[in-house]
Amino acid sequence: MKFLPPASKRAAFFLLVAGLKLHAQELTLLGGMLPATNSQKSSPIWQLDYRQELYPNLAASVAYINDGHLTDHHRDGTAFEGWAELPLFQNRLTLAAGAGAYWFYDTESLPGGASADVHGTAPVFSLSATAYLSDRWFCRVNYNYINPAHDFAENSLTVGVGFWFGQDKKPTPGALGDAPDEKGHLTDNELTVFGGQSIVNTFLSEQARAYAVEYRRGVLPHVDWTLSGIYEGDPEIVRRSGIATQGWLVNTFFDDRVSVGVGLGPYVYLDKKHPADAGRLSPAAVAPLVSFTVATQLSEHWLVRMVFDRVTTNYNRDSDIFLLGLGYSWPR
Repeated sequence: MKFLPPASKRAAFFLLVAGLKLHAQELTLLGGMLPATNSQKSSPIWQLDYRQELYPNLAASVAYINDGHLTDHHRDGTAFEGWAELPLFQNRLTLAAGAGAYWFYDTESLPGGASADVHGTAPVFSLSATAYLSDRWFCRVNYNYINPAHDFAENSLTVGVGFWFGQDKKPTPGALGDAPDEKGHLTDNELTVFGGQSIVNTFLSEQARAYAVEYRRGVLPHVDWTLSGIYEGDPEIVRRSGIATQGWLVNTFFDDRVSVGVGLGPYVYLDKKHPADAGRLSPAAVAPLVSFTVATQLSEHWLVRMVFDRVTTNYNRDSDIFLLGLGYSWPR
């Protein structure tokens, strides 16, 4: 896929925020460069990272990592890691070591100008040093080593800044949101209409206008269910539309005025430009749909919601869908 700025690439998911003061629930934007070699030009790399303290000196993180654009590889993905932390100098500096799994998507070039969407998992090992500059801001240096069995290995060093958006109080270890509450947040009924753009993950990154409508309802504290209709537009090499149902883990901040979440579920679609396949009896198919969202309440009933969808296919037609919508909520 093309390199896109952070504002339009998974920013929705990583606005998960809260207590920097005790080094928990931190949002960090980092960037760097892969050095040039005899066969490769230098390439920008970047990542968005959300880290949550679970217990003293132990944390977990989820990060979107863009591995840069090499000659025949455009790889990005999501890393899930556990961290051991060592605070120093009255918690003004923290050293940490992390390890986990990296779920990646690699758009690889093929002869004749075609491309393949290669999916896989790989171990990821990380080191970081964080300097806390104030009650809100910090700087971080991060090193990642990613080594897939059947894809290129990468050592990367990035530098960035982070921010805490939560309340000025300690969050309960492992709790979601600004502060503990007895009942937990439960989402009301919501109906949202979206418009945006779809991008097919090829080396040409074909694009089209996309539209969707979503019904959302909380089923448990911090757990939502959605039913969505999606039209990905007509970016020439695909023409997909369908219905998705997803379960979501959600988090709220600023007295429930801001909510964020990650969703997973099946996307049942029709692609009128699906490549011919002798074994296919129907144009209908199912693909996993992974989504990130952030929403802001404008008033008691009205809200604005952003959604990023990643469609994962088995015929080299993965796509990213970026949506912005206006929604209406009403009591359960």
